[in-house]
Amino acid sequence: MKKMITATGGTGGHIYPALAFVDTFRKTYPDCEVIFFGSSNRMEAQLIPSRGFRFVGMEMSGMNGGLLAKASSAASLLKATAKCVSFLKKEKPDLCVGFGNYISVPLIMAARICGIPTMIHEQNSSAGKANRMLGRFADAVAVSYASSARDFPADKTRITGNPQATLAGEKTAEPQMTEAYGIPAGAPFVLFMLGSLGSSSVSAVIDRALDLFDPDYHILITTGNSNDYTYTHKQTDRIRFTEAVDGAVMLKLCSLAVLRAGATTLCEVAAIGTPSVMIPSPFVANNEQYINALDFVRNQAAEVIEEKDLTPELLADTVNRLMKDTQTRELYKKNAAAMGNRDAAYQMTKWCGEIIR
Repeated sequence: MKKMITATGGTGGHIYPALAFVDTFRKTYPDCEVIFFGSSNRMEAQLIPSRGFRFVGMEMSGMNGGLLAKASSAASLLKATAKCVSFLKKEKPDLCVGFGNYISVPLIMAARICGIPTMIHEQNSSAGKANRMLGRFADAVAVSYASSARDFPADKTRITGNPQATLAGEKTAEPQMTEAYGIPAGAPFVLFMLGSLGSSSVSAVIDRALDLFDPDYHILITTGNSNDYTYTHKQTDRIRFTEAVDGAVMLKLCSLAVLRAGATTLCEVAAIGTPSVMIPSPFVANNEQYINALDFVRNQAAEVIEEKDLTPELLADTVNRLMKDTQTRELYKKNAAAMGNRDAAYQMTKWCGEIIR
């Protein structure tokens, strides 16, 4: 295999699994050139080149909204697909792989037109609109959960898991790594991690809850890179703030994690076996995060607080209770780990070899 083009974008939930897959893919195909395709005005346009990959950006409107917006989206899609056909004829890749988000659609559709083998990956437990559309045309559909497999043709769908789980499972986490964030090595701590963009609404609740948390553990709060909320509490020896962390490392080292329920975060939780409290975002399409979190609740692998019910008192009571209850945290750890699929990226890489042959 000489060249692969990977489409991804929008949020870390699409981008990081794509990067994890490519990292593993290149172990098998070290001489294969990998080109990333995405939106020219979203986070992938900065993040992917910073990892040393060639990035090709394009502007295209999303697929949501009313009739006028949808008509505009359809026109934008046709224009983008035509551009992608020209792009693929020039690059002549052996394979195109899409990781969801509307920006995947024109590339995978163009690959179909050009007769180039295609694979898509669905991260969520319920398939998104872009992947539902592409499932009819792709040669291979890799999904993270059995529940989303039902959204695609059975004869070309496999449950591989999420490539980010492979990366998370292979990460090295030494106790002293917490010292970079001001937490003593080996000290018990709660990790608050609200997605790559952060959450102003949940941050406000955490801020008000900080005085209610027990004093016998540390707290590490990731604020995200697009969070409008400014914490009123100042950093102390016990309470630390940072824009971002190496999620897999901190999930391995923390005593308990309080999280959004994005698909990529949850695949890391399962790969590692992190006891957690999930606060699904109510602002994502199709209530995907709540559906993701329910899989963990059904397996006694986590607790869930819906944002509409979230108060500082409920949050503090839940965290304090679990930090005192080692037995329940061990149960969640064991059951979350049983849900993990740590060889997802290797399965997908092997399947890529099959479809190009």
